[in-house]
Amino acid sequence: MPTSGDSVDLTDVHRLTEQCTDAFRLETLPQYLVPGEDERFSAWKRGERLRRTLKNNEWLAELKGLTAAGERWWRVRILDYPLVPYSAYELFGYQDSATAGQETFVADRAWHADLADLHEDFWIYDSATVVRMVYDEEGHFLRPELRNNVQHYLDIRDCALRHAVPLSAYLEKREPDLIAQPVDD
Repeated sequence: MPTSGDSVDLTDVHRLTEQCTDAFRLETLPQYLVPGEDERFSAWKRGERLRRTLKNNEWLAELKGLTAAGERWWRVRILDYPLVPYSAYELFGYQDSATAGQETFVADRAWHADLADLHEDFWIYDSATVVRMVYDEEGHFLRPELRNNVQHYLDIRDCALRHAVPLSAYLEKREPDLIAQPVDD
């Protein structure tokens, strides 16, 4: 594995993901321009609320198996207001991930000064390995980078969690129009 700050291959990141039992993600950008989401995000902007289920989405089915086996998949999403369309789209979609066992916590950057400078996206695997996700200013993914200062990122994670609330509570209080209706799976 490369040293801290070095770009790692996405194959290395997938290997870490497959070997871990605890995967934490911090997301701080207003939008992520992911080619695989183009169609769904375009539909969202047209007002279509497409749902992912365990039956129609391979990743959700896999995630359900992982969490049922005791793995923890969790994230904190830090938002800026006013919400851009992509952030609303993500909040809606996180509800589908919740049905597969992923825990999502949400914070508004304006809630606390501690959140103001959190603009770095990363994964923490098993509280031992950190992969920083590097994006351009528009939200296009550029590369992953391995980081050695794990405690620094654990501290950021803990700070973000202190100022976040569970997704369902956030939606009920701040974004009730984004609450998805249950789907039969």
